[in-house]
Amino acid sequence: MINGFRRTATAAAAVLALGAGGAAWATTSASASPAAISRCTSNNLAVWVDADSADGTAGTTFYLLEFTNTGRSTCYLNGWPGVSATTLGRVQLGAAAARQNGAPAKNIDIAPGATAHSVLGYEDIQVDPTCKPANAALLKVFPPNSRTADHAFFSLSVCRTGRIDLNVRRVQAGL
Repeated sequence: MINGFRRTATAAAAVLALGAGGAAWATTSASASPAAISRCTSNNLAVWVDADSADGTAGTTFYLLEFTNTGRSTCYLNGWPGVSATTLGRVQLGAAAARQNGAPAKNIDIAPGATAHSVLGYEDIQVDPTCKPANAALLKVFPPNSRTADHAFFSLSVCRTGRIDLNVRRVQAGL
């Protein structure tokens, strides 16, 4: 009777050890396999400016440029978005945004319905008297490493003289 109990206990311990090892493998393999997560594209993102996030100093106002995953699976962004101001007719006004290269880019996973952001800086054109102002109604936004843009409603005055009025930082995890 005692030998039967020992065999059962030993078998149960072996099954638990195999199960625990399998669980550890599944967790490790899932986290070590970023290829299973695809890059976010303009097709599965909604892009918008959080106007309530405005914060500024010395002639520059900063806003959160939000990227919400509207798809059904997790996707990732890595790097800096391409941003330019346009008219409602989608004609670009002024220069595209400059990249602020403070921190290195890294993969930011965005679950369905979740949001990541980039910080968008807008320099007040009133500071430059040589500016030829134009009113923009939209931002044309290319997700990082994408050739297809999305548009976000955001009215602002920009210079048409080639002066860079906008700057962006790398995409970061949402708040």
